[in-house]
Amino acid sequence: MKGFKKILATVLCASMLFGIASCSKSDSSSGKHRDDERETVEETKREDGEAVVETETTETETTETETFPQASAPNTTFETGADFDPDFTFSTTDRIGFEWNESVFANAEITMINFWEPWCSPCVGEMPDLEKLYENYKDQGFQIIGVYSDTTMEYNVDEILKECHTTYPILLYTSEFDQFQTGYVPTTIFVDSKGHVLDIPGGDNVVIGGQSYRDWEAIIKKLLD
Repeated sequence: MKGFKKILATVLCASMLFGIASCSKSDSSSGKHRDDERETVEETKREDGEAVVETETTETETTETETFPQASAPNTTFETGADFDPDFTFSTTDRIGFEWNESVFANAEITMINFWEPWCSPCVGEMPDLEKLYENYKDQGFQIIGVYSDTTMEYNVDEILKECHTTYPILLYTSEFDQFQTGYVPTTIFVDSKGHVLDIPGGDNVVIGGQSYRDWEAIIKKLLD
């Protein structure tokens, strides 16, 4: 079962990297997936008895040691100047429990906030490209923050972040982000170092759907210029 889940996560990471796609939040099938998984576990228990318990324990131990690679607490509070006047504020935590707020915008010239969900294939499909963007442009004043809300799929999130080699911050959704919700994921916005939400080329301030690396890079280059 663990091997199958790992293969599934890898397939999701590799899929839909070049297409523009999105998932409707109202069409989320995460509940059905959880029910199917629960039924499979129950059937296995009847056939194999205690062997299932031993397997689940092993997976849990592995997840706990591999989920959070940070050796120390990240810097989550940043100095803001007198001209820092954010269009919105927020207060949330990352998956470890460290607190984050709008001061993070002062850490970079451009911040990309990517709203995603673990059950959304287009969201997961573009994450390797987002990681590549982060690595290539983080020294040029660019940073990415991922935000998700479905905390019922934490094991899936663990596997996705591991398989996609995600190192940019992943935060938990808070109602302060509601103003940017379109009903679809992924949805992405860009914020400057003063906390102002930016219009992207084309005149809108949100991008709905997954993009290719080249499409994201074109937007980032224009915003950084």
